[in-house]
Amino acid sequence: MVSSCRALYISEILSEISYQLEDDRKSLSRLARCCSAFSDPALDVLWRRMSLFSPFIPLLPTKVLTLWVEYQFSAESLAGFQSPPIHEWKAFDAYARRVRILYSGASHFLAGVATIRADFNVFPFLRSMSMQLQEPIQPGIRLFPETLQSLLISGPAYVNCKDSCIQTALVHAARDAPFLKHLHVEDYSYNSDRLDTPPLHFKHLRSVEISAFISPNVLRSLCRVLSQSPVIELKIELPHTNCIWDAPQSLFPHLERLEIHGTPTLAETFIVNVSSPCIRSLTVRHSRGPARLAACSRLFSTIVAKCGTSLQSLSLTISRSPVLHNHDGTAHDMMDALFPLMPNFERLEELHLSLPSATQVDDYPVEASGWPALRRVEFMAT
Repeated sequence: MVSSCRALYISEILSEISYQLEDDRKSLSRLARCCSAFSDPALDVLWRRMSLFSPFIPLLPTKVLTLWVEYQFSAESLAGFQSPPIHEWKAFDAYARRVRILYSGASHFLAGVATIRADFNVFPFLRSMSMQLQEPIQPGIRLFPETLQSLLISGPAYVNCKDSCIQTALVHAARDAPFLKHLHVEDYSYNSDRLDTPPLHFKHLRSVEISAFISPNVLRSLCRVLSQSPVIELKIELPHTNCIWDAPQSLFPHLERLEIHGTPTLAETFIVNVSSPCIRSLTVRHSRGPARLAACSRLFSTIVAKCGTSLQSLSLTISRSPVLHNHDGTAHDMMDALFPLMPNFERLEELHLSLPSATQVDDYPVEASGWPALRRVEFMAT
């Protein structure tokens, strides 16, 4: 019995017990209160992942709490406000330093605290952050800690945000979070036609996801800016206009994995502008808008031309199009256009096809003997 109790003196065992209770916040809270030896490991897990700012409000220094309760950190109330001495932030900091993942929702509270404590990171050891920006970030504050590795920036869908929201957020992230690896921009609607962002130095950025309601010019500028980083994985939703790539681009030269949501025509035009010679995985998902056979044929030919020597996995989803009527015949016509090109894929191992058909298309005669490396083929009807 004594030896069993001694196991609890090992910090790694206490941490593992706490992590096993990560989804049981009531038990973690009781564990933190029952014994001082259990307190730190349990609190680390309890505060590791936060989705609300409300637990931090009672921890604010008295004057800052009054400012929040009475004025909701309005710009007028923050102007000239002096931050309380650091010892009054002791309780707030003791818990803020435990947070690793933050789903912050509206950013107003966080921006207010960061404005008051201009020289400090509010959550100094944060690894992942999701925030909804409804107003630009003020130049002097430090919203993102240097430990940040994953950032999701969102805005209220179908509501025009101020022009400078994404510009300032990206500039701050590049300046303050040099080790950022994953960036996701979603649910934005911009009333700006251009992105006036200076060169960004995301030296470690590897993964980008853009699923936003962005004007074509802003998306083009954003892609051009992010192409300066060593991005190897990109997931992008394309707007329904082709003029975005009316001039040749040289985008994402290090890309290895690409997922495109858009019509075959938009996907084909985007792929033409990707300069990477080593795309290994390509996914094209068409869910709405026209998908004519001619556009699909051009897409297939472009994929071969750009990725024929490097591609290992190809997934194509073509949904039913309002301009098509005989979906069964169209599915076979698309395969007639694609399959003769298959021998040109020197390293392709997996092929996934979801095509518009009222019936399954797996009765299509497939002669895979001439496909050099293919190991797996999947057909589905959309």
